[in-house]
Amino acid sequence: MIKRSLTLSVAMAVLVLAGCDKEEKKDATQVIAKVGDAEVTVHQLNHALSRLQGIKPEQAELARQKLAKSLVDQQVLVNAAMADKLDRDPNVLMDIEGAKREILAKAYMARHLTAGKPTEGEVKAYYEQHPDLFAQRKVYDLLVIRLQNVDRDKLAEIGKRADAGASLVELQAFLSEQGFATSVASEQKGAEHLPLEALPKFAQLSAKKVLVLSAGSNVALYEVVNSKAESVPVERAKPFIEAYLGNKSRAAQAEKLFADLKQKASIQYQGDFAKLAQTDAAKPAAAPAAAPAAKPATHDDAVSKGVEALR
Repeated sequence: MIKRSLTLSVAMAVLVLAGCDKEEKKDATQVIAKVGDAEVTVHQLNHALSRLQGIKPEQAELARQKLAKSLVDQQVLVNAAMADKLDRDPNVLMDIEGAKREILAKAYMARHLTAGKPTEGEVKAYYEQHPDLFAQRKVYDLLVIRLQNVDRDKLAEIGKRADAGASLVELQAFLSEQGFATSVASEQKGAEHLPLEALPKFAQLSAKKVLVLSAGSNVALYEVVNSKAESVPVERAKPFIEAYLGNKSRAAQAEKLFADLKQKASIQYQGDFAKLAQTDAAKPAAAPAAAPAAKPATHDDAVSKGVEALR
């Protein structure tokens, strides 16, 4: 689906290029529409179309028409912004500069990263290393209680009671006594929608036993009501494993590329920020996110989410 909402970065990019467009004379066949003195061109449309993914051939023309209208609508707002002299507003100029810096940083990373395809052996090894997501994948019917702002002592007590065999009903009663507002939700989740590291525990969880998982002060209590096997064959998993391994490779390349660039760069923190130099020396900053590899136009949601769970 093509969204008509305007993103800040796109709007800023249009403002940045607005001055250039005024001086460039275009062939009439390359103009989609004129909005006041500004022109929306086929080049702009083709560039925007190149960013779309998952468009089926039979949807191509409709997508083209909708996107063309969206660009015209956007130009209406840009014209209004220019009339209000927003292109001279200090805050807008800072936003434009920020968008420009982000675009350039991502473009550099994308240009210098290779998208090597993993081998058949690597795909097979990955598939075999994650049976809970693929060959032994299960879909669970769950009862869940979710809590927020649970301190360590309370968390330890909840875990202790669960390990001793307390049911979800008994734990809910205990939590109510402790002042927690609780409700039990009924959910069905495939393995790919559950925390990866906990999948073996879910697979071994017996009836009426409760699994307690925490992340910071957030806690979830799970009871498995039922489960059924729904495996994913390697042939169906292959394109998504390839996409994941490819992205993982690109991330590793990005880390190295950024580390090399930063080592060669002359960076001198000033004033109150001088202490950041010590932080840099102790722990190198993470590389900016590289442009993601394109995903296949169609995919099986279960397999796709399974791969995404490992990111």
